[in-house]
Amino acid sequence: MEVEYFLGRKVFMEDTVLDVLIVGSGAAAYNAAVHLYEKGAANCAIITENRLGGTSRNTGSDKQTYYKVACAGTEGDSPRGMAETLFGGGSMDGDIALCEAAHSLEEFFHLAAIGVDFPHNTYGEFAGYKTDHDPLQRASSIGPYTSRKMTEQLEREVKRRDIRIIDETRIVKLLHDEKAARVYGALCLVNNRCFALYLAKNVIFATGGPAGLYRNTVYPLSQFGASGILAREGINFANITEWQYGIGSVKFRWNLSGSYQQVIPRYIAVDDKGNEEEFLCNYFSTIGNLGRAVFLKGYEWPFNPVKIFGEGSSTVDYAIYREKHLKGRHIYLDFIHNPSGNDRLGVFNLDSIDSTARTYLAGSNALQSTPLERIKRLNPLAYELYLSHGIDLAKEYLEIDVLPQHHNGGAEVNIWWETTLSHLFAIGECAGTHGIKRPGGSALNSGQAGGLRAASFIAGHYLKDDAYFANPHAVLERARNEIKNFAKEFEGIKEDASNQSDLLLRVQELNTASASFIRSKKNTEESLEELNVLEKEPVVYSGDLRELFQLKETMLLSRLLHEAIFYYISMNGKSRGSYLVLEGKDGGILSKELETDPDYRDMVLTTSMQGGRVINKLRPVRPIPESDTWFEEVWRKYREGEIFTLK
Repeated sequence: MEVEYFLGRKVFMEDTVLDVLIVGSGAAAYNAAVHLYEKGAANCAIITENRLGGTSRNTGSDKQTYYKVACAGTEGDSPRGMAETLFGGGSMDGDIALCEAAHSLEEFFHLAAIGVDFPHNTYGEFAGYKTDHDPLQRASSIGPYTSRKMTEQLEREVKRRDIRIIDETRIVKLLHDEKAARVYGALCLVNNRCFALYLAKNVIFATGGPAGLYRNTVYPLSQFGASGILAREGINFANITEWQYGIGSVKFRWNLSGSYQQVIPRYIAVDDKGNEEEFLCNYFSTIGNLGRAVFLKGYEWPFNPVKIFGEGSSTVDYAIYREKHLKGRHIYLDFIHNPSGNDRLGVFNLDSIDSTARTYLAGSNALQSTPLERIKRLNPLAYELYLSHGIDLAKEYLEIDVLPQHHNGGAEVNIWWETTLSHLFAIGECAGTHGIKRPGGSALNSGQAGGLRAASFIAGHYLKDDAYFANPHAVLERARNEIKNFAKEFEGIKEDASNQSDLLLRVQELNTASASFIRSKKNTEESLEELNVLEKEPVVYSGDLRELFQLKETMLLSRLLHEAIFYYISMNGKSRGSYLVLEGKDGGILSKELETDPDYRDMVLTTSMQGGRVINKLRPVRPIPESDTWFEEVWRKYREGEIFTLK
């Protein structure tokens, strides 16, 4: 049924009111759809801009990890034990941590049952290994493409249940009844040509992280994100300042953790005249310390300011920043040659490298004479991955940078992954559940647990009686009026020779320069002033509506990010997690006060757009609850639906 016109294009609406509209087509989105179906909520649909795009399907790492409660060997573990590890990372709500831990085995075995072949031994024990920030052997993996396999198998389950997937459709506006403080559907751009209106009793946002904020990232080119749409509706973001940054390749987007570092490649800087320098020699006192730091980047991939001092592994990231962004040189990894060292540091020798690295390489029979030979022995798939993308590590250097890879912040959610706007849920990376830092692989589990929790609450509580849709015609009329009001925001935008691509690039470069892993109050102030200028520039677009919406969303989310960073630093916030705050009048002093303020580690920074102003607040984290595990009471509350509480 034709409804209205928007930006000169027709808007169509289907007659059906969906119980649930799921936005996104990654592992979290598909998992939520499967669980909804299993719980009796079959009237749902998935919309996605690109079914084959997104981070879940297109990224990985040396050994992409799924983090769960340990379930093999003699180490004792429990959901509470895992929750304490998650909570201990700082600025994470304890009830969320307990939910993620409690559902971790349920979701892990759900994945195993549908064909994600996590390895087990002869007796059926799913062995694990330690990942970063992990005291036990909780991690499991099927190799570099764990999330891809998860996505493929979950999509197969979705199709097996005939759950509708609507491809080439991008959400541009949530339908939001401000008086009722709830969502009731979405306006979507179809094939960049026309619009579709979907009325839905519930919306699950699973659009991944806001990869489009930065110019260069580890995110795949197909991933942009849609968190700016959430920002527009005034929902709270939790810890929007918190990310993971680490070394990644620029030409082909991939994170360079694991064996890429464990084989100890050579780091070189090349200036505009082609002059090469092994720049790490200027940042370490011995060749042993240099080799140790490079090797440890395999385990400690995310930048961590604490690991700069004492010539730790993050000294490598900091050195890359200085050489590339301050000196303007291109940075490369060289797998053809070993690090050379010099007279001051000593000469690189496999017999004199750090004992941890030597033991690991010897145990892996990877003591060959060059990094290339070592990586082919240690992990030939790591070499072949780049070869499959036209990059032969045996013949060329690999250009790198320190890049954003994962947003630890995102939409603030409760224990059922519902946002501060009712009937709107956020799962996966667009949900801000992780706090400051987290064990590697916990993001994959969080997306699965969040999908299960959202599906459970919707099916068990919200679908019983939704009087809001008693008169669908009235809801439709409200949607028409909301679309008309939304159109007013685009008045004055001309369709001619476009400048929207240039504006988008300028915003992305601004975020890269001042809102990445090196920050200062001075740079943030200057960037906020530049944002003010960019926001006032008239937009001229060439008919590419998709990019026009991306620009507006990026502008808004960039505003929230910079305002939150400025607020945190103004409150005397120090370096922590995955970023370094430079201090001093000119923002050039490397502070040694890192993660020393217990008050901020026990606080969540919330950020939202209210009445045209960005509002930042600090609130205490919610502690890990003392849960009731008396079986008869749990059974009764479960039968009677009393579990669907926020307390």
